[in-house]
Amino acid sequence: MPKVGANIYKRKDGRWEARYVKTVLPNGKKKYGSVYAHTYREVRQKQLQCMNSHQLTLKRHLPESFGDLMLAWLISRTNEVKRSSYLKYESLIRNHLSSGIGLLPISQVSSTVIDEFSKAKLSGNTPLSHKTVNDILTIIGLAFVFAEEEYGITPPRIRRVKETHVEMRVLTKTEQVSLEKYLLAKTDMRNLGIYLALYSGVRVGELCALNWDDLDSGVLSVNKTLHRIKQGNKTVLEITSPKTMASIRRIPLPSKVSSILESHRNKGRLIVGSKGLGIEPRTMQYYFKKVLNKCNIPDANFHSLRHTFATRCVELGFDTKTLSEILGHTDVKTTLNKYVHSSFEQKQRNMEKLSALVIDTDGPSKLLSDE
Repeated sequence: MPKVGANIYKRKDGRWEARYVKTVLPNGKKKYGSVYAHTYREVRQKQLQCMNSHQLTLKRHLPESFGDLMLAWLISRTNEVKRSSYLKYESLIRNHLSSGIGLLPISQVSSTVIDEFSKAKLSGNTPLSHKTVNDILTIIGLAFVFAEEEYGITPPRIRRVKETHVEMRVLTKTEQVSLEKYLLAKTDMRNLGIYLALYSGVRVGELCALNWDDLDSGVLSVNKTLHRIKQGNKTVLEITSPKTMASIRRIPLPSKVSSILESHRNKGRLIVGSKGLGIEPRTMQYYFKKVLNKCNIPDANFHSLRHTFATRCVELGFDTKTLSEILGHTDVKTTLNKYVHSSFEQKQRNMEKLSALVIDTDGPSKLLSDE
């Protein structure tokens, strides 16, 4: 049965089924009931009626505070999300939702309270970025969906904060040439990694997880990522599956790039590494900035290589679908909105194409001649 949200499913017989929590047993196990209808709207109304009628029964089992609710939601996600995602949620809850707003009773966490919480996080002595605040608001929203399904709580409206669009740095062609000359003149494994990122668009975590078995006949297989995660009081490096299923991909490399890589194949197990040991993404990012400084190139982060790769591909006429799959995007809209950057020179070239339509004093315009 396909799920459409709020514990509502469409059955194979065409009817809609909605589940609700009837009671919670002493051991914490929930006992569910079901209602049925011929339309989503009808079954949703029946579900809400049942949830309201059982609300008093469930009230004693409701988490005491908003922070407790966030933890209950987090526990419910243990086996449903990647470990790295779970640890990210746990960190946001621990650092920003366990105190302050987290101490309030759930009934007091209104839209106004959440708006004030957002404003406070954006200001103060250690303000958070708009993206981080929106990440926190997202998990608050998910926790309230959980609260609605499990306890019949009507969720407040959550308003995301408006993020200021910052154009990602793209290396100019002159900067790219300078960078490539430096990388190929001193081809240690870190420089080789930067060079590969520039001509494949792989993410830094994907790059650091690559081994030589992932390169076969000029085709690069991307199927894992390396990142540092929290484990108890320590952090450890861990290789996991990549960001999304779309991130698992095969990238045919340019023949010249493949030849350069192959000439270094026997210098270790990992493509990027030192004496067989992997380099963590943060170390790679720091090293990249040092390389830029040596090349007298203005500062940029490692992710700018991915944007530079995408921009060069567009300038060379790649179709969006192909580029989207090479970058490992789930949706081509992400490619268009975030990774396609048009240079001023490219705008000039495209605008110059209109010259063919401009009226010539010695003859008719192109528009008239085509009629």
